[in-house]
Amino acid sequence: MKKLILTIVAVVMSIAAFAQSPALIKDEGGYTNVRKGPGTSYSIVEKLKDGMPISYKRSSTSGWYKIYYIGGGNSDAFIGYVASSKVVVPKRQGAWKYVGQVKPEGGYTNIRKGAGSSYDIVGKVKDGSYILYSRSSNGWYKVYTQSGAFRGFMSASKINMTESPAF
Repeated sequence: MKKLILTIVAVVMSIAAFAQSPALIKDEGGYTNVRKGPGTSYSIVEKLKDGMPISYKRSSTSGWYKIYYIGGGNSDAFIGYVASSKVVVPKRQGAWKYVGQVKPEGGYTNIRKGAGSSYDIVGKVKDGSYILYSRSSNGWYKVYTQSGAFRGFMSASKINMTESPAF
């Protein structure tokens, strides 16, 4: 029995070691370098637009994450390493379930206090930005900050639904 339990624990741990988690590249208004290895001495293999959704795994080298594409034709493709300080990992797991893009209509989209256009505006998001959200009701979705904190509600019609679920 003890051997069976140890085997089950080993299998679960090995699966967890390969699991990818959803995140975003920190939105600082530019691009983030993706490197061939876990350190600044490695060459740059790609530049990702800040705010882009990715999936990641912790690297064996402290301070670096292995980065994978999320969604589209490159789903789950390994692309390289990024400094952990450039990755936004949700602090509250389970609060948001999707990474989406605000439809690029050339302006800003309102975030409201409640699920409806009659509620006060509590913030705005630049069109084309990536957001964290979860489905709500009546055509409105809950929107979260990049750190995973609840921010407000956004009309579902303003979110590009071609993005993949984060979980």
